[in-house]
Amino acid sequence: MRRTDYSKYPFGTMPPKAQAKNAVRAKASTKKPASKKSLGKTTVPPSDRSKLSIVAENGAGRGAPRRASLSQERSRLTRRRLVRAAISLWNERGFDDGFDETTVEEIARTAGVTKGTFYFHFAAKDDILLELGWATAEGLYNEAITSVGTGRSGMALVDQLLLSLARRVEAVPRPAIVRVVAEFYGQGIISRRPPGRRAIGDSFAVALEAAREQGEVPSTVDVDDLARSLTALAMDALLAWASGDKRRLRVVLRSRAEILISGAAATAPVALARRRRSTSAR
Repeated sequence: MRRTDYSKYPFGTMPPKAQAKNAVRAKASTKKPASKKSLGKTTVPPSDRSKLSIVAENGAGRGAPRRASLSQERSRLTRRRLVRAAISLWNERGFDDGFDETTVEEIARTAGVTKGTFYFHFAAKDDILLELGWATAEGLYNEAITSVGTGRSGMALVDQLLLSLARRVEAVPRPAIVRVVAEFYGQGIISRRPPGRRAIGDSFAVALEAAREQGEVPSTVDVDDLARSLTALAMDALLAWASGDKRRLRVVLRSRAEILISGAAATAPVALARRRRSTSAR
């Protein structure tokens, strides 16, 4: 074994290699011992922490769509309860006087919610009238989509929607219908409808498109125009009924729809021939 000759180094010094070894030992001895709390823990490098946070956020967000859907459904049900409570009170007191006499507190109490909840959903009592229109249109549209999915006849679906419309309208005080129709079509609210809201004509368009695909109406019929015309006739029938027409609403709606659709089917070939002549003349 080779021995190091320390005589050639000044007093108190050591060879370079020995100094290096001692320096490593000294540095190791100055490290703080691990605390009991840190034992067993895994240290995550800073570069990986952002990745872990993204994974955590994604995992936590998996239930977000479901929670949002449940929240929307609860909100829809609350609005429906408030509308039904208002209609019930107006029916009891008579709409002409009951609308002004019925307070927001009474509507909220009848619906089983607080006054604050009412104002969370509606700015004023008048908005309940608008909600009647929107809710009716949405209900008819969902009914149309569901029925089309079962392969039901398009013309049978038109009749079904008219009966459903009559049933919904007849459950509301007649003066309220006058105000709803006037607000929607007289003030042009239907033309400025918020995103996601449906119009009554949308459900008619679904049914008439199914009728056209099934050959129940000519393929040359413009479904959108026909749906708009049917909506106009239906609104006029609603106003007449609400203003005192003694005939049953469903009978009037059916009669008007039959006249309109039969006329459209009869004139469709003539209209197509006219369009062809106009196109060839250009």
